[in-house]
Amino acid sequence: MRGLLLAVLMASTLSCGGPGDDDLTVFAASSLTDVLPDLAEAFQEQTGTTITTVFGGSNHLAAQLNDGAAADVFLTADVRLLEQVTTVNRSVSFASNRLVVAVPEGNPAGVSSLADLSRPDLRVVVCDEAVPCGASTSEMGVTIEADSREISVRAVLSRLAMGEADVGVVYATDVTAEPGVEPAWNQLESCPCVTYTAGARTYWALPFLTFLASPPAQEILAGHGFSTRTPG
Repeated sequence: MRGLLLAVLMASTLSCGGPGDDDLTVFAASSLTDVLPDLAEAFQEQTGTTITTVFGGSNHLAAQLNDGAAADVFLTADVRLLEQVTTVNRSVSFASNRLVVAVPEGNPAGVSSLADLSRPDLRVVVCDEAVPCGASTSEMGVTIEADSREISVRAVLSRLAMGEADVGVVYATDVTAEPGVEPAWNQLESCPCVTYTAGARTYWALPFLTFLASPPAQEILAGHGFSTRTPG
């Protein structure tokens, strides 16, 4: 709700703008919470353009955009949601991520395999299937006995970090960013994988899409644990 209010409050400013504006508003999936500020800072250093970020579950952000919320760029790990935002006029894939089974630090419940996601004695938390992390989790090939299905991957991560869950499924980059959470076992080759796509909703947002595919941006993404675009 707070994100929607912020977007609505900014609508009057953005609707009057045009190419060369000094500000962009970016709606982004919550799994980009740690990396996007660094990307925004680097983009501002290059162009002088200030970026305001609004984070949330991708499905909720898409609904807000279709309801008229003002944003120049939409970043999501589900291209199907991007396609539902009817005002998107150009898009580019800029990074990928992978799912991992994660546990609180020290793995107190002794989770060791995908099958443990079906154990009724464990508190299992995953994303709701309406958001990208949840849709991808459903493709892991195991029946998940979830005690809770959260609206964003950050909500899953938070419950793990606070010890409110024994096991959950998050992105690899989330585990890297949260010291209180760790992979349940070595999952370097884990899948499913997701691809992040940026959609431009205004003409003056196009330089930011170009920036996301540039070497400086790709280096920042890699530093946060994202898999980056293959050159060429």
